[in-house]
Amino acid sequence: MCMRNSGSTASSYQPQISFQMSQETLEAKSNITVDVVSVSENDASESSLPPVDHGFHAYAYLASAWLVELLVWSYPFSYGVFLDYYKTHIFPTAPTSILALVGSMSTGIIYLSSWLVLPVISRFPALKKPLMALGVVFCVAGLVGAAFATEPWQLVLTQGVIYAVGGSFLYFPTMTWLFEWFSTRKGLANGIIFSGTGVGGVAVPFIVEGLLHRYGCRTTLLSMAIAFAVLIIPAFPYMKPRLPVSKSTTRSLEFNSFMRSPVFWILFAANLIQGLPTYIPVLYMPTFAADLGLSDNTGSLSLALVNGASVFGLVLLGWLSDRFDLRIAMLVSSLGSSLAVLLLWGFSSGEPLFLVFSFVYGVIGPSWSALWPRFIASIVGDDPHMSSIVLTVFIGGRGVGNVASGPVASAILRNWPLTGKAAFAYGLKGYGPLVLFTGLTLLLSAAGVGYKRFQKRGNSHSV
Repeated sequence: MCMRNSGSTASSYQPQISFQMSQETLEAKSNITVDVVSVSENDASESSLPPVDHGFHAYAYLASAWLVELLVWSYPFSYGVFLDYYKTHIFPTAPTSILALVGSMSTGIIYLSSWLVLPVISRFPALKKPLMALGVVFCVAGLVGAAFATEPWQLVLTQGVIYAVGGSFLYFPTMTWLFEWFSTRKGLANGIIFSGTGVGGVAVPFIVEGLLHRYGCRTTLLSMAIAFAVLIIPAFPYMKPRLPVSKSTTRSLEFNSFMRSPVFWILFAANLIQGLPTYIPVLYMPTFAADLGLSDNTGSLSLALVNGASVFGLVLLGWLSDRFDLRIAMLVSSLGSSLAVLLLWGFSSGEPLFLVFSFVYGVIGPSWSALWPRFIASIVGDDPHMSSIVLTVFIGGRGVGNVASGPVASAILRNWPLTGKAAFAYGLKGYGPLVLFTGLTLLLSAAGVGYKRFQKRGNSHSV
């Protein structure tokens, strides 16, 4: 009796246990099936996108971005040729300070506008293409307007402000897509893109000078406007994101996520410090050559050497940052450029050493900007959205240095105890303090290599 009740009880629960196990098994299989389908869909979605770091679309973007870099920046960087022509042919009685303002406004506005343009397009990526088209219109309008300027203030407005606003609208959206098209080779890609400025810095001033002396100011500016449009419009289809715009970002700006990082502040400070003296040698090379008693062509040749050498330097530094520890590339740029200024420029007493300095400094001085993608990867990893935001800060910091370098250098250029007592740069007029300030400030930027001590072990953003 007792045994039957026990057997009866056991047999009555068996079907229920069997049912529960089969139900759980079905649910588990269903979950596995859903997960597999989800992974397959994600893989299929990723495989439908163009490849990263290689392929036609990545290289087409790279070539188009290089062209944008060349056009947007080489026009303002060749303004020195226009300045001389304006002073001697168009506005001989106008204050030089007003005419010089055109050049500083065009470069300064492009740099500093990154703090406005990049946050907006990072939040609203669908605006990038329309903004780029508007940028082309502004650039062309600025050059055309300058061709018909009859007063210096009109040049400031057209060739200075309008062109610079258009350049920033075109340039910064293009640069944000670098982080989508390139990952492991982003340093090299960035160096290649930035080399466009060096190529333009070598070629455009000679082209502009030839056009000005042969055809005059109006024809030159109109020709530049036409060339800008003709060259940039065919590249437009290839200046595009790799990711669908709807997937690029729907997030709000998250400045606090990286501004709390000591790595960010160390690299930002190094970038700011390095940006202040970088343009001082370039700014004073023609004047220094003249004060040293060298030929007029030496000043122009020194600038051509700096710009031409920077093409090689930007690619080299970008490649170094991809292949080796980032700190090696940082030291090559900061320590190398510091020694070049203190030893080669400081002891220049004739044309040979001065031209050697121009080439060496061109390779390692301006090439610091090729390291930005690796700075950014050290802070926020490979997130394209956050990378474009951090890029804003680094470009803006470089812009502050660019704008401040002129007034700072003017204040430092003064006589000191070695003036007139040495045959080289340290004793030439007021260049001694200027050389020391430039070299030591570049050396100070090498302290940025200390960022590594603040990166957590195992950090995926470690570079």
